[in-house]
Amino acid sequence: MPGGPALDALGEEAVLARLVAMAGQDGELPAGDDAAGWRQEAGTALISTDSMVEGVHFRREFQSPYQLGRKAWAQAASDMAAMGAWPVLGVVAGVFPGSTPAEVVEAVQLGLVESAESAGARLAGGDLSSGPVISLSVTVVGRTRDGNPVLLAGARPGDRLLVTGSLGCAAAALAALESGSPQADVPPAWLARLLTPTARLREGERLRRLGCSALTDLSDGLLLDSARMARASGVAIELWADRLQGVGRGPDLHLVMTGGEDYELLAAVPRGGPAPPLAGWGPELAPLTEVGAIRTGEGVVVLDRQGGAPVALGVEVGYQHFRNG
Repeated sequence: MPGGPALDALGEEAVLARLVAMAGQDGELPAGDDAAGWRQEAGTALISTDSMVEGVHFRREFQSPYQLGRKAWAQAASDMAAMGAWPVLGVVAGVFPGSTPAEVVEAVQLGLVESAESAGARLAGGDLSSGPVISLSVTVVGRTRDGNPVLLAGARPGDRLLVTGSLGCAAAALAALESGSPQADVPPAWLARLLTPTARLREGERLRRLGCSALTDLSDGLLLDSARMARASGVAIELWADRLQGVGRGPDLHLVMTGGEDYELLAAVPRGGPAPPLAGWGPELAPLTEVGAIRTGEGVVVLDRQGGAPVALGVEVGYQHFRNG
């Protein structure tokens, strides 16, 4: 067997960097963004894939099969929202233990189908296999309905940093459930964000059309996903804790900054461009809040307020496979 460091010693980010280097950087879009893509005469086609594995991404005691299907689609479609694009079709590879009732598989499929249809997309095929735990891998193909997708690498010093909706809800719900709280005692809005999240497709498309320079979804936590944007763009990101507290739920700022799975969007917008409140940013769209700025330098710094003092951060700033859980 080959030697060298194990996955849990390296962590997800280092492992991905090695795999991307092996695959090369010859794609039409830079490797490492939310979705891969290729140019067509009618625009840019995009493809992205995500997995949900029992015991890692979900637990049966917290989530119904139908909710699992809905979340699996939303998780994959969120990568399209993160490019300002829209899903067109998807394929699903499902793994289930042989003892799984057929009704469970059908309920998962119903959640997938209904979620895809609500976005104007469809399931076009997939694969079914047996295994020790339930696992779903959803691959989504999409496109921008006009113009080019927004990349991680476009943020520039002076840009403002905006976030959609609220942060920390999914993490707060998971923390409550894991502490033994019954679902009836967890705020319904928190549960909805954890169990049946919604990809911010309309918001992503609107931000792209309004000229945002960089865009990503917050699947692994604000700090970790901000660091990815900063690294891809060659800039530093400054976040303001008082603004983050304002878009959070509950008193725990740590969950707001590090808790993932809210699937909100983080956008860099050129100064002088659109600012909250936006003209035409209607009530059907998630609220938009300015939470920071793009600076020269590298990495992510959190200040207690704009122009204020730095806030100390822990070593782990978001979810990484092989190091968390």
